[in-house]
Amino acid sequence: MTETAIVTGATGGIGEAVTRRLVSEGFRVVAVGTRRAALDALCQRHGCEGIAVDISDPAAVEASLAALTADVLVHGAGILGPNLPVHKTPPETVAQLVSVNITGMFNVLRAIVPGMVARQHGTIVLLGSICGNVAGAGPGAYSATKAAMQSVAANLRFELQETPVRVGEIRLGRVRTGIHGQLDMDVDFYDGYECILPDDVASTISHMLATPPSVDLSTIEMMPTRQVIGGTRFSKT
Repeated sequence: MTETAIVTGATGGIGEAVTRRLVSEGFRVVAVGTRRAALDALCQRHGCEGIAVDISDPAAVEASLAALTADVLVHGAGILGPNLPVHKTPPETVAQLVSVNITGMFNVLRAIVPGMVARQHGTIVLLGSICGNVAGAGPGAYSATKAAMQSVAANLRFELQETPVRVGEIRLGRVRTGIHGQLDMDVDFYDGYECILPDDVASTISHMLATPPSVDLSTIEMMPTRQVIGGTRFSKT
């Protein structure tokens, strides 16, 4: 029987790589994003299905995702925002980061997890960041949302420990996706650096899904070789 994988943030660099990889492995992939045109193009390229929804809208997420039979959830949707100190981050920026990165995560999990529990089957992969637990590795407000993801991943796994539903979190170092352009800094974050590539992340997720059902790769810190643990130092090639 063909398994269904839901991938949020599917039109981003990592999301597309994961979508492409899972389709190639025989999954029915439901790609979730906010941009209808980009989703349509993604579906044409890779043969997936697309759902356009704002994950910060709980009613819309429930209506779009709750009826799906999901065997896998890869939650990668999120925004980075500008590089500002905590005490200088505008309220509208904080609100947007919380709405998408935290509230959106809860909305997606609320729609998907009950079905996995009812069927006693499923794997959840949350795409996080090293900045969630390392000061200075990312903007303060964004880092706070990734710290929240770490807490959600740990608590969700605790809450589901009497079920066979698996919960994994990948804490990423620098990935060459273009998202760093949101930092609004006159800095090239990729030139000269051997970063992780989106296909590397997709390969890791594939490995997580291929492990025996009794094995849960609960926390993975995935770093470029030249970026030290914690991520605050990164040497050029």
